[in-house]
Amino acid sequence: MTSRLQIGLVFIIIHMGFGYLQYPSLIYKLTKTGHWGVVLSYGLLLLSLMMICKKGLDYFPEKDLIDVYLKMGRWVAFLFLIPYALNITALVAMSFRHHAEVIASIFLIRTPIWAIILLLLVISTYTAIKGLETILRSSVIIFLIVNILVAFVIITSFVNFDFRNALPIRPPSLHFATNINFLYLMGFSSLFLGFIPSKTNLTYRQLFGALAYVICFYLAVVYISLFIFGTETVDSIFFPAKEAADSVDMNWFVFNQQTMFFGLSMVGFTIILNGVMLWMILQIIQKLFNLQSKKASYWICAFSLTAFLFAISVPNLALIEKCALWSAGANAVLMVIIPFTILIYGVLAGKGRLAYEKK
Repeated sequence: MTSRLQIGLVFIIIHMGFGYLQYPSLIYKLTKTGHWGVVLSYGLLLLSLMMICKKGLDYFPEKDLIDVYLKMGRWVAFLFLIPYALNITALVAMSFRHHAEVIASIFLIRTPIWAIILLLLVISTYTAIKGLETILRSSVIIFLIVNILVAFVIITSFVNFDFRNALPIRPPSLHFATNINFLYLMGFSSLFLGFIPSKTNLTYRQLFGALAYVICFYLAVVYISLFIFGTETVDSIFFPAKEAADSVDMNWFVFNQQTMFFGLSMVGFTIILNGVMLWMILQIIQKLFNLQSKKASYWICAFSLTAFLFAISVPNLALIEKCALWSAGANAVLMVIIPFTILIYGVLAGKGRLAYEKK
């Protein structure tokens, strides 16, 4: 199995990790009809930004986005990447809290939330410290396991489907593009591919294939809840996908409800998702401050502790949702700014680089 395939699997897993919980709720806030139109529009926007970032990195085949910013100047790198690292920390905190809330409601009702967050954080931090190779190797088995679990949840949900609940399916008006929640959709995406040099990164065809897989998954999680609850009910549910899984009675199976499989897939998602984001912070700190791996690992432990304290300090789900949207909004801005600055710098520096290589 090639590393590029493993990179593609990690890319899919981190987007599925975000999409399983937060994504459907944002889509339901954007439109009452033709939800597929919003999902596809988001996919096109994400593909555009990913391709812009990749095109910029193509000018520097052996460099990642951190190296490119350092070529612009150390202060420029600090200006763009330190806020990005801090924002990723906030996203990690909210991700831990979201996933811990769901896991606690399924498996560990009497266990304190802080204990679940701490366990997830320790595993994810250890994964990040071990490096990208460990994440890539573990992604294969986790991808297979969680996708089997997700497929099982989707297939067994058919018994509760009422396809009329998703009507009408006519395309929505384009007013959703000016809604702040559409911006938040971008905040639940990652610049993970920008942290891998273009020389070993996904090809354009592989990137398109990986994103197509993600969009199909997003369509599935959006419409499963719609088919079961209808458009009016899903707006009032914090985690529609979890409630949809909880609604299916499975007395014929050893587990009488499919939420067991939903919860198991959550564990796999959160370990890879947060492990990748913490690894991204590790790369930023290590390269900006020229730290050795051992010293950088101390820094990542400090960021993890900060995320843990932030996660347990939020008192309720409503405030968690607001904090998640605030951090997502900031991340959305960076998701746009970073790819464009890399492309512009690549275009401006490209001729000089090529001329240097010809000598």
